[in-house]
Amino acid sequence: MITITRNVFEATCRSRGYDPAACEPCIVADDGIRVTVDETHPAYPRLRERPTLLAKAVHFASSAAKHVASGMPQASEEEVARRFAICQSCEYFDGQACRKCGCPVVRQRQFVSKLSWAGESCPAGKWGPVSD
Repeated sequence: MITITRNVFEATCRSRGYDPAACEPCIVADDGIRVTVDETHPAYPRLRERPTLLAKAVHFASSAAKHVASGMPQASEEEVARRFAICQSCEYFDGQACRKCGCPVVRQRQFVSKLSWAGESCPAGKWGPVSD
């Protein structure tokens, strides 16, 4: 059991990709400011596993090879913004990267941003390749 402020608890839930309301069942005491949380409860916001460095490298290399082989098509600024908005609301987004594939999530169109690669898909299936 841990006791923390409700604000910290809710921020922890969000940073780990959970909706704070869905984590409420793990709260065993609440005085309006501080909450006591059962860390063993199934609703407790656990850190989700991230891909290993090797898995990230293999996934990125595979995506980069596919991107280069297809002529390096780029998604429009609007599509990159749409994909970025989807990623920001995703349970796998940790504020910087995707916990599903490990790739950085950046809005700027650049070589290392799979959001800007027209042929890429979200590993969680939330967005797909741009159709011509």
